[in-house]
Amino acid sequence: MRIAINGNRHQEGHFEEIDRLITTLMKRGDDIVMAEPFIDYLSAHLGRRFATGIDYLPLSTPPTADIAVSIGGDGAFLKTARWVGARETPVAGINTGNLGYLSAFTFERSEEIYNLLLNGHYRVEHRSLLSARITESGNEGSRRQLIALNELAITRGDHAAMLNISAIINSSSSLDYVGDGLIISTPTGSTAYNLSVGGPILDPELAGWVLSPIAAHSLSMRPLVVKDNSVIDIRVNTRANSYRLAADGKSVTLPLNARLQITRAPYAVNLILQPDHTFTDTLREKLGMGTNLRKKDNRNGDR
Repeated sequence: MRIAINGNRHQEGHFEEIDRLITTLMKRGDDIVMAEPFIDYLSAHLGRRFATGIDYLPLSTPPTADIAVSIGGDGAFLKTARWVGARETPVAGINTGNLGYLSAFTFERSEEIYNLLLNGHYRVEHRSLLSARITESGNEGSRRQLIALNELAITRGDHAAMLNISAIINSSSSLDYVGDGLIISTPTGSTAYNLSVGGPILDPELAGWVLSPIAAHSLSMRPLVVKDNSVIDIRVNTRANSYRLAADGKSVTLPLNARLQITRAPYAVNLILQPDHTFTDTLREKLGMGTNLRKKDNRNGDR
């Protein structure tokens, strides 16, 4: 099996577990390809001999692999998903960060890594992606594309002026959002930035997106759920001369003449999960939904 590995450069306290994992894979005869920044980071802490027999690639080059493994938090997972890109290699997260919402495994329960993940005992969920095509008026040849697993966020940037965002869904009448910005979220990202501004949580396999205003100027501007095969055209007006667009936290500053068209990306992220794990398990374990009820039940039982 060929395994692509990436991670963040904050692995203090986990070097021994990472070394054990790599050693186990090599003893099994697996081929390993590692993201160049990550192998450089690990070699600096584990010694140059650590990298012997491991291939490496820059993050700009998608790996060819059977599975990809992300070691870190949700930020590391998102970078690994971008690294894999359109190859749609299944991605498994090993959480060494804080929440690790997208990660199915931890080194604290390492037996699950060795007994389930490495033996192919897992299931895969297909998670849709957002695509934002950016075209600047008067410069039709200059087009950029941003891809997001969690969300696209249109925000004020560094200035204080409110944004007036016009969203045209499937060539219909425009919806106008006035405030600090607008989040377009996938079901996967509904528990991220979207949740912090009061947007709803979506089942990750639901074919929909959430449009959630940020600090809306009017209480009538509410989160809206639309089909994920929609085409959303965005125009932005503000007293400033620019605004910011972020794809999973990676932002660019755009002029007011930039036009955005948001569609579903032509490929998906294949997320590796433990075989019996459910969406509600994630809500309980990662977001604490049900924790208070369990405590209350326990108190009632003690009486």
